[in-house]
Amino acid sequence: MKKIFSLIFTVLLAYHLQAQLPAGYPKTNRVKENINLDWKFSKMLKGEKPSEENFDDRAWEKVNLPHNPDPLALDLDSVTEHWRQETFLRDQNWYRKKMRIDLTENEKAFIEFEGVHNATELYVNGNFVGRFAVNGYVSHHFDITDFVKSGEVNTIVVNADNSYDPMIAPDPDETDYVKWAGIYRDVYLVKTNRLHVNFNWEDAFAGVHITTPTVKKRNGTVSVRTTVVNEYSEASDCRIETMIVDADGAVVKKMTARSNVGQGQHKVFRQTTDIVDNYHLWSPDHPYLYRAVSVVYLNDKPVDFIENTFGFRSIELVDGQGLLLNGEPFFMIGINRHQNYPHIGDAVPNSMHFEAALAYKKAGVNAIRLSHYPQDNAFIEACDKLGIVLYEEPSTWILWDQGEWMDKLEQSMRMMVRNHRNHPSIIIWGAGINHRGPVPQLNSAAKEEDPFRLTASASSPWCGVKNAGGADIYATMDYRRTDWPEGDFCLVMEHGESNDGLAQQFHISRYKKRKNNIGALLWVGADYNRLRPNPKEHDMYTEYGMQTIYRVPRPAYYWYQSENSKVPFVHIADESVYKNEKIHVYSNAPKVALYANDKLVAIQSADNDPLRIMNKFPSFTFRYQWTNEKLTAKALYEYENIPLATHTRTKAGEPYALKLAVDNPSLQLTAGGSDLKMIRAYVVDKNGEVVINADNKVHFETKGAGTVVYEKEAFVENMQVYHGVATVYLSGTAKAGEVEIKATSGKLKSATIELTTVPFIADELAKNAQPIYDNPIYKIDIQTEGQLSQFGWEVANGGDSDAFTFQLGESTFSVTADEGLKWRKGTYTILGDLAFMGCDGVYTDAGDLKLTITGLSKGKYELKTYHHSFENRNKLFPYNMAVTRRDARDVFSYISDDEPVGIFNAKDIGERKPISVTNIIESNGTDPVEIYFRTDKESAATWLNGLEFKRVHNSIVEKRGI
Repeated sequence: MKKIFSLIFTVLLAYHLQAQLPAGYPKTNRVKENINLDWKFSKMLKGEKPSEENFDDRAWEKVNLPHNPDPLALDLDSVTEHWRQETFLRDQNWYRKKMRIDLTENEKAFIEFEGVHNATELYVNGNFVGRFAVNGYVSHHFDITDFVKSGEVNTIVVNADNSYDPMIAPDPDETDYVKWAGIYRDVYLVKTNRLHVNFNWEDAFAGVHITTPTVKKRNGTVSVRTTVVNEYSEASDCRIETMIVDADGAVVKKMTARSNVGQGQHKVFRQTTDIVDNYHLWSPDHPYLYRAVSVVYLNDKPVDFIENTFGFRSIELVDGQGLLLNGEPFFMIGINRHQNYPHIGDAVPNSMHFEAALAYKKAGVNAIRLSHYPQDNAFIEACDKLGIVLYEEPSTWILWDQGEWMDKLEQSMRMMVRNHRNHPSIIIWGAGINHRGPVPQLNSAAKEEDPFRLTASASSPWCGVKNAGGADIYATMDYRRTDWPEGDFCLVMEHGESNDGLAQQFHISRYKKRKNNIGALLWVGADYNRLRPNPKEHDMYTEYGMQTIYRVPRPAYYWYQSENSKVPFVHIADESVYKNEKIHVYSNAPKVALYANDKLVAIQSADNDPLRIMNKFPSFTFRYQWTNEKLTAKALYEYENIPLATHTRTKAGEPYALKLAVDNPSLQLTAGGSDLKMIRAYVVDKNGEVVINADNKVHFETKGAGTVVYEKEAFVENMQVYHGVATVYLSGTAKAGEVEIKATSGKLKSATIELTTVPFIADELAKNAQPIYDNPIYKIDIQTEGQLSQFGWEVANGGDSDAFTFQLGESTFSVTADEGLKWRKGTYTILGDLAFMGCDGVYTDAGDLKLTITGLSKGKYELKTYHHSFENRNKLFPYNMAVTRRDARDVFSYISDDEPVGIFNAKDIGERKPISVTNIIESNGTDPVEIYFRTDKESAATWLNGLEFKRVHNSIVEKRGI
């Protein structure tokens, strides 16, 4: 049976590895295979090396990555060790995997690690490949080409050496977070051609570095620097083609460069272009991402490609205005984030990193400090997509040392910056050591690697200099009322909290009072494990996060929602903050009405507290003695006091039942065992209210395609309820399918929930790639002899003909008129965008101007035509343009309303483009498409100055609804 199952899994895996890249991608040698599944694991004594190819690992544990070697209870099994953590979890953790690797003579092979605690030793087929002992929080790789047996099963062995090492930060320092162990992030097999783009973190000029030197409201400039390595034994003819792809998948610009790359040499290609068409800025409110896809050609054959996302956004510090994002004042309201979760430590799958970012986005958080170490690529990518700005720093805490320790820390920071500097979400690099303030060596390194972002000092008012030093920002801790630095921009990178949210409101309001204060970040977003020398209840984990350690929102979470929500919102805090007869309500309404059992208690405005006056929506405090009544809060907007949002709560009674739920059910669990989903059993009373002080233990069982992680551990087998919720992790089995989860707890009513898992896809490139529609974008300037041409446009020269045609690809465009065509000559221009294109063209004095398109392939197309009219023989601009379109769908006539500006004189059009009309046309692949234009003013001529023409694909059509 085991052999049959193994065969089925192998077939499934092979199927996934054959997944095809979507449209628009070239076939190259590049492969990025996720190899998280099917490892063997064991702890070994220091000095033992189970790295031999034929080592007997049959007794080892079968595991998948990310992996935590040390599953621990919430109290860390009551370990008695101080923050320095010299022995706790400081083991040799060994991993072995067998896998077939196929390499052709012209290919290279690498193993890429996103994160290993604390040093990585790699062996392939019994041979020592190398050791990476710089830092446990940064991506790194090994070249295994010379160790691979192509076409055979190879043995990969990794020692995740988590020994205490005083030369690898954050050792030997104390830290208020646990230094977990294991291969805790993703691992990949990467294959490339010998002519390839290298890894970003290799050196300052390696890989791909994308910058946006110009960011304006209507257009921007993108510069892509790509390094290609030639590992052939001879020089190579290299061409690189970089496509800038918009969010719809359409190529908006293409850049090409060519060079001869010598044997064993690197070539740095620099390609720069401006983006005007379909230009969008990136911001938290509009996180628009472009893709830069670079294809490397060897003798004009594609051999490698690399893809990165980026966004157009500018950041600037302006005295008296603060932080400007895209030229607008931007105040950072957010949190600090630790990456670890209870029981699994740092071994967090990508899906949970995304869900963590999503929870903060839902709370209205617009900024996060990644404390106190570089974090997972997946979390940063999530913040790119969702729109959250980031402050990332190297792995330190308080103590530091010059020499090798600082040099390694600097190296790790450089690798962090190189790996993440293409992400628009990152706006600040931490250039200090927590509590200690600015570190010149780190600041210089950050500025050398990335002069386009800001740096921050990581200061504290009780320790270190009270200014930013060489950094751009004085980032400080403020848990009381410390002074602001004179002459520096200030970010409170850590501030205090209260469960009711009043402290958070105080700190944010206080820092908003000074323009050169740029933000306030709560310590901390979610609770986390930490060590204590004398364990007591709760000492081994914090209890003051915006979320609990299991990521359940605390009451203050909902104040952040009210402060930042763009839709009507109201929320009554639960009884964990009810005391002194005070009911706390959070809302973005001017007034809130509170009812008890449908009887009005009061209608109030937000608290008039001078300490919270700078907040947009301070919370509401109602004085009422709450026993067991049903409370209802109604958010009242406008003068009519119409309730557009309501929230009802009863005071929790006795535990009655369990209610099972899963966060974000639309984000499905991936089968195989590498992915996890948090399953929550809420203890509720008869009214369905969560009993936050419940002390039950819950047992979880599964049937089908999933299992509870650590289900045999005592602390999971009977999971303790925490703040009214018992939380476990669900892992998918090898094969995707249905899974049923049942939760029971003594006499409480049990609960059941069902999920469906989705197949694991090992091909990272195919899994994440989106189609690329590389269709020509034609920009045609219609003119006659002796005219100035528009920059970036092709010329269609009609001379003085009564009718003329021009070719665009396989299609023919014909322009005719019943009264014949007339042409405007002359070399002077109009004012505004597209001035040279709009200053000349073809027109007819009467009747229709007809555009006929033949030879179009079947599909939909976007046609934008320009109709700038001149004061020719006293004929003014048209009032409107009457259009009739005859295509594969039907005949459709309308009056164009594309232009918001009405009639204006030809001598003074202002700074604007010529009048345009956009048509989405559909071709059946056979019949011609005809479009008739006519001004609706009899005394005005009908003009055609030029056109833009491109194909649009189904996904774009569906997204735009056209």
